[in-house]
Amino acid sequence: MRVGTKLVQGVLGLVFLGAGLQKLAGSDTMVDDFARYRYPQWFRVATGAVEVAGAAGMLAGLSRSALAPVGGVLLGATMVGAIATHARLGDPGKVVARPAVLLALAVVVTAANARPGGSPSVPGG
Repeated sequence: MRVGTKLVQGVLGLVFLGAGLQKLAGSDTMVDDFARYRYPQWFRVATGAVEVAGAAGMLAGLSRSALAPVGGVLLGATMVGAIATHARLGDPGKVVARPAVLLALAVVVTAANARPGGSPSVPGG
C-alpha cells in the first residue's frame, strides 16, 4: 500500500479516536451537540464507542491490514449517520461536507486495504 494511504489511515484513526473519546467522556460540546440533534445521551456514548472501535481498527490496520476495512466500515457508517443528521437539521453545506469528506477517506482506506476481488484479508486465512 502507498505511503499516502497509510498516512490518511493513521490520521483518520487519530481523528476518530479523539472524537470518540470526547463523546465517551461527555464533553460539554458533545453533550450539547447530541441534545441539538435531538438524540438521547446514550446514543452519544454508543457513537463514541463505535468511533473508538473504528479508530482502533484503522490504527491496528497500519500493521495488520485486515483490520483497517473493519475500522473503515464502522467509521463510514457513523459518517453516513452524521451526514443524515446534519442534513435533517438543515445545517449549512460546510457542516455536512465534513463528515462527507471523512466518509470518502474511510472508503478509500477500506478499499486500499481490501484484497483483490473485494474480500478483506483475514489473518491466518
